[in-house]
Amino acid sequence: MRSKQQLIQDVLAAIDASREKIIGIGTTVWKNPEPGYKEFKTSDLAAKTLTELGLSPKRKLSITGMRADLIGAKPGPSLAICGEMDSLILPSHPECDPATGAVHACGHNSHIATMLGAAIGLVQANAQNDISGKVAFIPCPAEECIETEWRSKLIKEGKIKALGGKASLILEGVFDDIDMSIMNHLGCAGYSVLDNNGFCMKNVTFHGKSAHAAGSPQHSINALSAANLALHALALLRETYSGDQYIRSHGILTHGGESVNIIPDIATIEYQLRAEKLDKIRALSDKFDQCMRGCAMAIGCTVDITTMAGYMPLYNDDELCDCFSKAVAIANPKAEPARCKSHFDMGCTDMGDLSVIMPVLHSYCPGGAGTGHGVDYRIDDPEKAYIVNSKILAIMAIDLLYGDAERGRKVAARKKNCLPMEKYREIIDSFNNFSTTRLA
Repeated sequence: MRSKQQLIQDVLAAIDASREKIIGIGTTVWKNPEPGYKEFKTSDLAAKTLTELGLSPKRKLSITGMRADLIGAKPGPSLAICGEMDSLILPSHPECDPATGAVHACGHNSHIATMLGAAIGLVQANAQNDISGKVAFIPCPAEECIETEWRSKLIKEGKIKALGGKASLILEGVFDDIDMSIMNHLGCAGYSVLDNNGFCMKNVTFHGKSAHAAGSPQHSINALSAANLALHALALLRETYSGDQYIRSHGILTHGGESVNIIPDIATIEYQLRAEKLDKIRALSDKFDQCMRGCAMAIGCTVDITTMAGYMPLYNDDELCDCFSKAVAIANPKAEPARCKSHFDMGCTDMGDLSVIMPVLHSYCPGGAGTGHGVDYRIDDPEKAYIVNSKILAIMAIDLLYGDAERGRKVAARKKNCLPMEKYREIIDSFNNFSTTRLA
């Protein structure tokens, strides 16, 4: 059996030998952005790449997701390497798809490219001969929680299990035999690991009564006025949690009427409510509902409030953080040391759902530039974005599973301290709720 150091060098050499292919994957996905649960071109490319490596991806998991396993020489723990595939929708971005407004303004094209890059390195170097357990390569759909009304319909139709791709895959059983999971998120600064908020989603519909806006407004009940009042009420509510550094409450008006000369009888808003603990998310949800009902009643409307489980708070595993730091030092020795949990990120990721059922690592790696989710976001350094990040994931896999997988077994043992699947399902179900306030 090769030494661990030799195996790492062989894997890194294999990644270097496929440099143009890996960068080509990232570039192709950048040029063909697809929002969540619509990543058909990206999914086909991932499946083709994994199949060419001799793996057998199981496809159509939560529509576009898949899984392909690399089996080690001996039994041992199971490690998932995740690769996100979905884009944002930002029509003002100069490189968006003009037909859909889709663009990879969060760098997920790098996420799937680096997962595939790690697979290329591990398989072509025959790493399976020197590891215990297995590596599951899992291209994941729909990390960005957008188009929630459409996704709700997919859930009702039984095509997906949750708004977020990893949560849906979890509920489908894709991660049932996985002991730990890792992925790299593209960033615009150095190497770091941050814990994240969780959130729930709110879709609200105010129902009023339409009438001619000039001729008979006295016969109307203005649903847009109720939505407008609700937005003001939520803004005034902020002072009740202004001292809490974790809470974030933000949303958009998604519908406010059809014609300027008709009083709107339907108005809709969509909100995300974020915090670092589930009990705080629940309390914020209750306050939100109170605002919606009060504002509807003040105008004379009725209101439908749909609450949906978003993502669980993310807390990274300490040993996987150390594993990441050491991998960075090998893959990019000139880089500043990785900063692990130096501060908290108020954003959210569906890796949080994995983090409550197993040890996970969700790291940030350089290679992007501009403002995340902004019109100036771009891939600034393809070498770091695609090649170095592929190496980091592959090195971590070797560190965890080499030989008898001593380090991986240690991390996997902490899965028993995480939530069992039954409890996870119970929490998800407890957030999903539809309520209607009707006036007497």
